[in-house]
Amino acid sequence: MTGGVLGYNMNDNVKRVNVIQTGVPVRVNLVTTIEQDGQQQQFKFDEPGQLVLVNGHYYLRYHETDQHTSVPVTFRFDDDQTVMLSRSSENRLRIMFNAKQDYETHYKTAYGMMKLIVKTQRLLTDLDLMNAYGKLAIDYELHAQGQLIGKYQIRLQFNA
Repeated sequence: MTGGVLGYNMNDNVKRVNVIQTGVPVRVNLVTTIEQDGQQQQFKFDEPGQLVLVNGHYYLRYHETDQHTSVPVTFRFDDDQTVMLSRSSENRLRIMFNAKQDYETHYKTAYGMMKLIVKTQRLLTDLDLMNAYGKLAIDYELHAQGQLIGKYQIRLQFNA
């Protein structure tokens, strides 16, 4: 992952770091492909967003908007090649992606909480967070009670 302050003159960075802490406007392009029960769906979003540095973590925030809803979405980029995704709709979801380990999460539905296992198959990042640029490719599976729920692909790109 790139985007740290190593290799930069601290005096040159003071202004940029202050700007990034208050948020840098970015354009977010996202394509999500879902494969469940032999059926495939694809969702595309081109939205305004914001890249923010909070407590040492970079967050990409935007809203996925369609005709009926606007869902707040946040990606967090960690130094250990972990990416966190949270979607705050009526069915709240928070997923951690890391190609080296599976994660357990809970999906809040109208019927209660469902325990899910997230198995990241592929996680590729090309991030320059200091310059508010990034590309992300995530392929993952969701499992519940030992059963495959679906296969998912996220293709994310953002830039100032």
